[in-house]
Amino acid sequence: MTREKKKTEDKKSTTARLFRKMQTKFTLLVAVICSVLMAVCFAAMMIINTISLEVSVANVLNAAITNEIEGKPEPEEPVSDCLVITIRNGLMNISGTLGGEEVSADQVGQLMSAAQRGEKKIELDDGRVIRIAKRDIEINNGYYVVCAFSDFSDTMSVFTKQTLGMMFSFIALTVVLVLFAYMMSGIVLAPAKDALIKQKDLVANASHELKTPITIINANLDVIKNSIPAGEQDKWIANIEAQTKRMNELIIEMLEMSSFESNAYRPLIVEFDLGELVEGSCLSFEAACFERSVGIEYSCSGNPVIKSDQKGWNKLVTILLDNAVKYAPDSSKIFVSLKRTKKHIRLSTENDGEVPPDKIDKIFDRFYKAGDNSGSFGLGLAMAKVITDNMNGNISCESSDGKTVFSVTIPLKDK
Repeated sequence: MTREKKKTEDKKSTTARLFRKMQTKFTLLVAVICSVLMAVCFAAMMIINTISLEVSVANVLNAAITNEIEGKPEPEEPVSDCLVITIRNGLMNISGTLGGEEVSADQVGQLMSAAQRGEKKIELDDGRVIRIAKRDIEINNGYYVVCAFSDFSDTMSVFTKQTLGMMFSFIALTVVLVLFAYMMSGIVLAPAKDALIKQKDLVANASHELKTPITIINANLDVIKNSIPAGEQDKWIANIEAQTKRMNELIIEMLEMSSFESNAYRPLIVEFDLGELVEGSCLSFEAACFERSVGIEYSCSGNPVIKSDQKGWNKLVTILLDNAVKYAPDSSKIFVSLKRTKKHIRLSTENDGEVPPDKIDKIFDRFYKAGDNSGSFGLGLAMAKVITDNMNGNISCESSDGKTVFSVTIPLKDK
């Protein structure tokens, strides 16, 4: 395995580990949120069901007592089987059953004792749970007591089963949501993963670009110190100056790229004449074009006065013109076009020369160089894409029939 391939695989494995950690943290966060929400929903439903059950049982007992007091043989609303015991003038009257079953004398005594103590619930010897309601009635200066008893065992059993069913349903739903969150985390965190990869690529490529001039500078310094007489040091000093200049240019480009990419970047929107800006940039490249007999032809249609990010446009135009001049063959011509419509403004540069089809998709990547002898760092077009994205626009490259065209389309905001 080659050293470069091993470095690439190590970088991928490190990125994959970091991404898995991000996925795990994201999934845990979703799991906690889902668990809390499900617990709140479960508690709310339990409270509602419990209140509903208590109200239902209370209504049944009160209806049984009311029917007994008012002497309704056939109540308007059916009442579940209740045992009603009335004590009047020392006499006890028993009517009804407990869930369709008769009660023994011992059980009657047990029920009445619980009612006299003011208890609302009692468990009989046979395991049945009985709910109790008691009312003291005053008639003709006399008192009598009416007690109603309802078998709560079946209702409680159904309620318990429903509660367990709801609990398992909520747990299952939480698990499903967590698994779904883990599967979706790959999509949700994809921008973060791309940013992580780009950051690592930036550090790796910047280190590679800086390593070469630093090595050359150190080598030149060693030669100057050890073997070059004082009067013959100009060549080596010139090499140091050239490499220092190159490092300075790289650092400036990286800082500019970082500035445009930063969330803190706030474009200064002003009204300016983009046509004058493009024309002035074309004039500034004439000296470089003259040395290679390259001509620049500029055309403009529509009103080029716009309200936009002037700093961004200035850098964008410079990058596109620099790229066109750099890759245009000697004695060729570059065409620069600016066109404004009602909703968009479009800038394009065209030069001779063709970009291979397999490189067009990578041409806007950081540190990617379409030509090895260009002398660039491969940051210009990447920065152009960042600036275009900041302005909600689009940048593209088309290369065919010996021509390469870069086009930038930016939407215009309403005044």
